Amino acid sequence: MRALAIRAWLIFIYFMRSHSRLLELVALTLVLLLAAYLRLANVADNPAWYTDEATHLNIAQNLMQGRVQYLAINQSTLLFAKLPLFEMSLAVWMKFFGTGMLTLRAFTGLLGVVSVALLYGVVRWTGGGRRLALLAALLLAIYPPAVLYSRFGFSYNLLTPLLWLTYLGLWRYVDQTKRRRWLVLASLAIGIGAVSDMWMFSLIIPALIVIAVRHWRDALWSLPLMLLPFGLYAAIELITVTRAFLFDLNFTLLRLNQIPLSDQLSTLANNYAVLLSQDSWLVLGLAGLLLLRPIQSQRLSLLLLIGPTVLLGRTVALYSLSFYYMLPLLPFVALGLAALIDRGAASIPQLLSARLPRRLRFGLYAVLSIVVTAPVAGSTVSLLNQVQTSFNTAIDPFLIEPTAARQVAEFVNQHTQTADVVIASPGVAWLLQTNAADFQMSIAATGRATPHLPADMPADRFAFNPDYTRARMVIIDNLWRNWAVWNVAGVSDMLRDVETWPRVFKAGAIEVYCNSRITACPVR
Repeated sequence: MRALAIRAWLIFIYFMRSHSRLLELVALTLVLLLAAYLRLANVADNPAWYTDEATHLNIAQNLMQGRVQYLAINQSTLLFAKLPLFEMSLAVWMKFFGTGMLTLRAFTGLLGVVSVALLYGVVRWTGGGRRLALLAALLLAIYPPAVLYSRFGFSYNLLTPLLWLTYLGLWRYVDQTKRRRWLVLASLAIGIGAVSDMWMFSLIIPALIVIAVRHWRDALWSLPLMLLPFGLYAAIELITVTRAFLFDLNFTLLRLNQIPLSDQLSTLANNYAVLLSQDSWLVLGLAGLLLLRPIQSQRLSLLLLIGPTVLLGRTVALYSLSFYYMLPLLPFVALGLAALIDRGAASIPQLLSARLPRRLRFGLYAVLSIVVTAPVAGSTVSLLNQVQTSFNTAIDPFLIEPTAARQVAEFVNQHTQTADVVIASPGVAWLLQTNAADFQMSIAATGRATPHLPADMPADRFAFNPDYTRARMVIIDNLWRNWAVWNVAGVSDMLRDVETWPRVFKAGAIEVYCNSRITACPVR
């Protein structure tokens, strides 16, 4: 019997070695299937809807109609930091699969799966080894923030694959003799990403540091290549909507540079303190990146992780409602944690001396295995449960409940004409078949500034007059009460006035008020 067992074990080892590529492919396929399920199952209404998702949908809907417009603001969307690549890609996607939230979230969810696959491929192609690559892909597939923010329809999901193409290009540029073609890849990935979100500009300085170390003269042609796509976009905008583009660009640059240096340092320190205190995966991932090998991968990973967080974290929050800024960087957390586990597993035989009794060694192996696998298994089980029930997030008070939003939109669409004006937060406004504007646009139209709009908006930028006193209906939801009242001057007064109007419909936390001063209201 012992001889038979030994023979069977030898046959198994031979099979593993001779079929290692097949087994690796099977393992990768299972990881990608898990990643796809966690990101795509029941995704249309789970989690609830975020404002930025509705912004993308409305812009794409207008693009499908041949208009560059977001709710009441026309000509350019740079004012809202929305650049054309993601919006145009979404508009094309929507032509084939419909204009609903499911289409948007399926698009970004698939980008999340692509990011898992690309992380695996890049780690394999840069000398990380099969085990590290599979482990990193698995951890990214089940990393809770990566799953949640891929289920949201955020444009930053498009940046993650582009960032990893940048990583691959820079790694090969440093490592290969024929380096320039890989630098072309990295430069184009940054440039293409920069016409999707301005976030991608934060990779230029880390890329220039790599170039300066390798061959500084390559910056003379690679930097223009990084800026070329945005330059082409800017040229088209300057030709077609000169005043609007310059106005939006000036407002965007002022928002980024109006914070004093002392406040920038304070904001950055606060960002790091909050992020490290809220996410143990991030702490372990940073520690693991210090153990990553080859050393070239360690240095590049730390540079591309820390560089953008420093550049962005000086001026904006990287947590709570703004955690989506971290989305392209989450694969580095998974990679670092994978390196920590991989190096730990390789060190166990040295730590557990052969002099120890066999039972004790077995017990220690079992304990260490549980310590490593229990959190991973627990995270997976929790995510599987949330996919079937609902995701509970720290930003739930600001999300729009989908069923209520649809019921409200159906009522409003039945009782308004296309020329009527309705004021609503974006999470409801994108569903309306009338002239919809949000509360910030209504305030900006009266010459007052808001967190996202200047006080001196040119009159020709408004496709219609969004003054709430001229609106047929105003829709109030939890975003008004939980965010706008505290952050947008003038909303409190608007809310108090609107609540004196007849309430004609209510679904969940969303209420519809009719402006009886200018129109006949439907019977409740």
